[in-house]
Amino acid sequence: MITTITFGLPALLLGAAAFWMRPRSGGAPRPSNAASTALLLIAWALAITGFNPAVQDAADTVTRDLAKLVSNTLTVGASLAFANWLLTLNYEPDEARAKLRPHLRVLALAVIVMAVAFFLTPADQRWSAPFTNTHQGQAPATLTLYTLAYVAFVGHATCCALAQTWRRSTETTWQVHRLGLKATSAGCSFVLVSLLYKVISTASGFLGVDLFPGGPRCTSLVTPRCAFSFTAPITGVLLITAGLTVPAMLWPLAKRKLTAWQRQTARAMLPLWQDITSVCPDVVLTTIGGTAEPDLLLHRRTVEVIDGILALEGHRSRAVQAAATEAVTAAGISGVEAAAVVEAAVVAGAIQAVRWGACPQEVPAPQVSGDAVREGDLRKEAVWLRSVAEQYTSKGEIVHRVAATHQPPAVDAA
Repeated sequence: MITTITFGLPALLLGAAAFWMRPRSGGAPRPSNAASTALLLIAWALAITGFNPAVQDAADTVTRDLAKLVSNTLTVGASLAFANWLLTLNYEPDEARAKLRPHLRVLALAVIVMAVAFFLTPADQRWSAPFTNTHQGQAPATLTLYTLAYVAFVGHATCCALAQTWRRSTETTWQVHRLGLKATSAGCSFVLVSLLYKVISTASGFLGVDLFPGGPRCTSLVTPRCAFSFTAPITGVLLITAGLTVPAMLWPLAKRKLTAWQRQTARAMLPLWQDITSVCPDVVLTTIGGTAEPDLLLHRRTVEVIDGILALEGHRSRAVQAAATEAVTAAGISGVEAAAVVEAAVVAGAIQAVRWGACPQEVPAPQVSGDAVREGDLRKEAVWLRSVAEQYTSKGEIVHRVAATHQPPAVDAA
């Protein structure tokens, strides 16, 4: 099982790296963080390969426990790759490179400390030596120094990654991104658990207590020692890889879904937009040549409908608003739907009033705000106006019956 995971997972990571670096159709540029993401995945692939029994056996033929130094050094390098990924995500390329340099110096210091501490420790007193495993609390101080250097560097990088990915997951409006970032945060948590194990294991050694029984090599995924030293970090890498890669693979589907929604919303708003612009043609924005993209079309239509409703403000009838409110209450309609029906009736009445040449209202009816729905956001504004437009064009009688029967007389008839 261990051999399968430590060969299979690196292959998966390398495949994910190839996905990020693949040529884009039509010569489109790669995402700005594609190279740093691929580098991160390759670094993790190398780090996990260091846990493979065959690789460890080869390293240990040189000197006892050299495999641990190799795998830990690769893990430290993967942590730096993670820090680099965050920097490229948050800063411009030149600034990101400048901020990376101090991390490189700290990485070099950590690796030097680990290597010096390792080789200063006699081979017969390292982690897998019978002496160290049978004489709790008598392990050389150099091993403690080694652990501190490793935990400090990896822990700092992981804590930064956890904080930033979790914060971004609460800010993004894309569900696929939110889930990916939360998966990445969960992966960081598993890595921190494995680091905490190292600290506790080292401290328990000083106290002469063996809290995590098991041999120096992992042969099972669930024994106490291996669950924390192998399974936890591997699970963390899997979650982080999924969090970084799966959203990128699902992005085309999410984009297609968004485009379909934009087209449907613009189409639903069309009848209301046509009637508003027929009486308020000045609200129509200058047309740009070529076929408009769905997002641009919806943006323009939303802005034009908003401007048209504002232009009709003088003809918004309080009588229509009161009658529509009474009608939706009698019909048992409530919430956002009720607000949309009332607003649609008032707008329909205002359009008819302009067409008939009616006198402006002395005290126009205020807009049914819908603030709880849109909160000043253009997308939410479009959602609100779509609901108003759907009520405006629905076959229900409330909107147009109320609008037609509560109108002031035309100017000529007054």
